[in-house]
Amino acid sequence: MPKNTPIEDLEELPSKTAQKQVMHDLQALGEKLLDLTPKQLEKMPIDDNLRNAIEEAGRIKSRGALKRHKQFIGKLMRDIDPDPILAQFALFESAHQMLNKTFHHLEELREELIAGGKDIIGNVISEYPTIDKQKLRQLVKNAKKEHERNLIQPTDTSNKQGRLLFRFLRTQEQSELEGTVDAPDAEID
Repeated sequence: MPKNTPIEDLEELPSKTAQKQVMHDLQALGEKLLDLTPKQLEKMPIDDNLRNAIEEAGRIKSRGALKRHKQFIGKLMRDIDPDPILAQFALFESAHQMLNKTFHHLEELREELIAGGKDIIGNVISEYPTIDKQKLRQLVKNAKKEHERNLIQPTDTSNKQGRLLFRFLRTQEQSELEGTVDAPDAEID
């Protein structure tokens, strides 16, 4: 008895081009895994075969061999669900965006402290209640002096005091974040 497929079934099957596109997308996702740091790779929800293949790719020096190995990784990717991997990449990217946002916020805060008055210092103190107020005021004072000196002498472009102020603010931001992370644990105990 010949096997006839109804026309409706033919329309539901993905085209060969669509299948190839899915395979290429999976291989590209596998290649994206090659760019991860070992720490990020540990967080990826992948099986041991794929993890070993990714680690092996780091040891391959030949271009041709690396190209074939990437195809092998793409083949391994066909057997796993890409959604958890894509979700983890989204988490990595959002964490990176948060770091950038924090970095820019601290840069703006530093510039406002150098350009502004005492009310800006009060705003920083209210934002970071555990900050060493005396050290903050001293760093702001030194950064202002350096900035004024740079305006008078355009050839002097040192920004040592500004960098020190930024590092102090960044350290304070990190300690505040760690404090908020530790606070719920303290309540549970």
